[in-house]
Amino acid sequence: MKKAITTLLLLLPLALLSQTSLTGLVLDEAGKPLPYATVALLKPADSTLAFFGITNDKGAFDVKKISRGNYLMQVAFIGYQTFYQTLKMPEQAGDYGIVVLRIKPLDLASAEVVAEHIPIVMKKDTIEYNAGAFKIKPDAVAEDLLKKLPGVEVDRAGNIRAMGEDVKNVMVDGKEFFSSDPKVATKNLPADAIDKVQVYDKKSESSELAGIEDNAREKTINLLLKDGKKQAWLGDVKAGAGTDNRYTASAKVYRFTAGNQFAALGMLNNINQFGFSFQDYIDFNGGLPAMMGNGSMKLSITSDNEMPVNFGQSINGLVTSGAGGLNYSFEPEKNNRFYGSYLVNGSDRHLQQTVSQRNYMPEGEFIEQEESDEQSRNFTHRLNLGWKDKSDSTRTLLFNGGIGLTGAGEDAVSMAKAYESGNLINNLESQARLERNSLTGNGSFSYMQRGKGAFKLYTLKANAGFSSGLSTSDRINISSYLGSEIPLTELQYRDKDNNSQRYGLSFSSLVRIGSGLYLEPELNTSAIIESLKREQGIPGDGETAIDSLSPLFGRTSLRFTPGLNFKKNLKNSKIVFGLALAMAECRNVLNDTSTYNSSYMKLLPSFSWEFDYKTGHRVSLDYNASVDEPQLSFMVPVVDNSNPQSLLYGNRRLKPETSHYLYANWLLFDQFSQTSVFARAGATYTDGRVGYSTTISDNLVQTVHLLNTRNEVRMDGNAEFTTPLRFAGLNIHLAIDGRWNQGQTFVNMEENINTNLSHSYSLSFDNRKKDKWELDFGGEVTITHAKYSIQESLDDRYLNLNYYTELAFTPNDTWRFGVVADVVNYSSGSFPDAVNIPLLSAEISYNFLKNKRAMLTLEGFDLLDKNNGIDRISEMNYLRETRSNVIGRYLMLSFKYRINKAAKAGGGLEIDVKKR
Repeated sequence: MKKAITTLLLLLPLALLSQTSLTGLVLDEAGKPLPYATVALLKPADSTLAFFGITNDKGAFDVKKISRGNYLMQVAFIGYQTFYQTLKMPEQAGDYGIVVLRIKPLDLASAEVVAEHIPIVMKKDTIEYNAGAFKIKPDAVAEDLLKKLPGVEVDRAGNIRAMGEDVKNVMVDGKEFFSSDPKVATKNLPADAIDKVQVYDKKSESSELAGIEDNAREKTINLLLKDGKKQAWLGDVKAGAGTDNRYTASAKVYRFTAGNQFAALGMLNNINQFGFSFQDYIDFNGGLPAMMGNGSMKLSITSDNEMPVNFGQSINGLVTSGAGGLNYSFEPEKNNRFYGSYLVNGSDRHLQQTVSQRNYMPEGEFIEQEESDEQSRNFTHRLNLGWKDKSDSTRTLLFNGGIGLTGAGEDAVSMAKAYESGNLINNLESQARLERNSLTGNGSFSYMQRGKGAFKLYTLKANAGFSSGLSTSDRINISSYLGSEIPLTELQYRDKDNNSQRYGLSFSSLVRIGSGLYLEPELNTSAIIESLKREQGIPGDGETAIDSLSPLFGRTSLRFTPGLNFKKNLKNSKIVFGLALAMAECRNVLNDTSTYNSSYMKLLPSFSWEFDYKTGHRVSLDYNASVDEPQLSFMVPVVDNSNPQSLLYGNRRLKPETSHYLYANWLLFDQFSQTSVFARAGATYTDGRVGYSTTISDNLVQTVHLLNTRNEVRMDGNAEFTTPLRFAGLNIHLAIDGRWNQGQTFVNMEENINTNLSHSYSLSFDNRKKDKWELDFGGEVTITHAKYSIQESLDDRYLNLNYYTELAFTPNDTWRFGVVADVVNYSSGSFPDAVNIPLLSAEISYNFLKNKRAMLTLEGFDLLDKNNGIDRISEMNYLRETRSNVIGRYLMLSFKYRINKAAKAGGGLEIDVKKR
């Protein structure tokens, strides 16, 4: 390492000597400066971008750290004729002088000059990149292109940031693509089909219709396709086989025309990869619950005190999965579009886990250890339909709906043991089988009408949804306790029928009461009808239901929420004050005989302020309050004894949670230096948080009762900084993240205040010029502290360190080499031992056939065979470590062929004009 650093220090001055800068001014014919003009140095051979700069408000530019060589300087500004000049560096470095741009003649100003490769153009609030100015590999997808665009970042998980903000939408020719997840488009659409990339802030539908700014906007990327690709069939097919009987196969086909968009995706593999996004997989699974366990918290409470840490493979277990999807949209007239998609997914997962959990009590602690083996399967269909009609400029109609069908099952066995002071107190052997089917549906409709006079906008929205689920399970539990020589064997069956219906209706209007002043009265109503029928008993030829364990429980809620918002729009800022009153009548019924009625009335204030104090510089402050009713499963007052050593009682008298959120944000993006800063800090206070009270018996059987705790407080903040290090040819990324939580539970009738603090620090670098070499390296350290008031002397803490390097070399259009190395280190801290996991993967790709449409790839995954799935969690009154089986080392040889079949008619001829 010392030798490498010494060599780097010796070579760095030589590299700096071979680099230089170019400065100058860009003016119009009247001598006025042209801010935001782009100054690009192109490679003469293929017109791809080598270096670039943007003029400031005085028209000055400074292109730094230019390598030795010949370039074509290009100066461009929208509405003006592009300026070209050949340069030789470093001979012509320094002050270039003044560049005068002339206005385009009228006959040219409205025409698109397709022959020019202008890398970046500023168009009011939109930044437009010319894809042809950025060199990419033959089989690149949209994500590979985005990584090369100045001001756009793509992290290792595929998440996108543009101009310092998270990208929420990716459109193709202005239309949604296949899924709400931006990664579906960026990881599948071929890059060579893209002509331009537009980055802008997408306004809300109501803002676009009324022409009045609001604070609802989302950073959006729009991929404009080449004319020759709009009539073509695009995509690829891939198949691969590997060691240990690993395989993969996939196919993608797209076609885009002026009025139609068609896409089809399909995949099948046993290497833990999913064809769409991981969120799609979660949705497809239908939330299949974990079945086994001994004493650990098995109810599905989402806790903000939970702090999981999981590195390595993102999917635990060994998964065989298949998925397919179709997407079609049709636009019979401009701004009137119908669209639909169909997704089908199936998977089979074998999961083996070992869980070690330390539980704290006022008088001491005990340890639980569990081993489980599960085989789960699911198959899901999902159909989505939509309609967006903006053909009439005075109104907007929106409809979205979907229906889903899921079938799932699981077979599982487990062995759980509980120890106190090293002595075995109890153990539980379980076998279970679960089958589950569900049908869900939802629909929403919005009608927005532009008003007249002072009444600027009317909005009417309606939504409805339903779900119906039927599950059956059979279980065998064999329990043993200290002092008892005879194990207790229990056989049980359980049939559960869940049904819910939800309806909503809202109306609002926007009224102008002065210059930039608006009032927005609104009314929201909702209705919820839910029921749960559970039959539990002893299996056999004549199944016997146990009435005391077989509840019929139903819940209804009618909610009425009037509100009023006051809005003030200034030139660079927007302020919104709001106040709503939530009123609800609730009722739940047990076994058609026992009824409990309740009601609530909550004031819900809100405030929002946003200030754009400079281009790319923004500060904002947001506060809002919400009220959330407890879900049905939390309220069933009949014991759930599926695990005889962890008994759960719901509470039909649970009150709704009231939460208050306060967040401040600061965003800075400097287009001239390509520096971005994002900082966020906030707090959440939740009154009446649903928690639990646990009673632990002498034989360590836990009885859990749900209740409303006093409150929960959460504070979090993060800061991110990105800037180029031009002297080193790198970009640097710094990030700091911190979270603090404090919540209340009860253990053996004694209050326990659980306090968690987690903070992480990350530093990474990537090279700026990615023509042949692509380098990305960095690391992250996360430190977690957990305290429990029932054991004040304890301070659980653990540290996780993750560092990585990704290196790729593309010497030409034929070959590509890549290697990825990750090292994950879990310190021992409050856990028994430290764990170090080195992961190494590599690949070699060979492109051949005409236009390099075919590719052979040899990949090696986890070459050291050290992968391991580990989760560590500090939550409520326990500390838990879970280890899972994951996919191990394998080699894969795959073949991929790109489809690019142009239409014979109407598609035109794509011509790339290099001559100027």
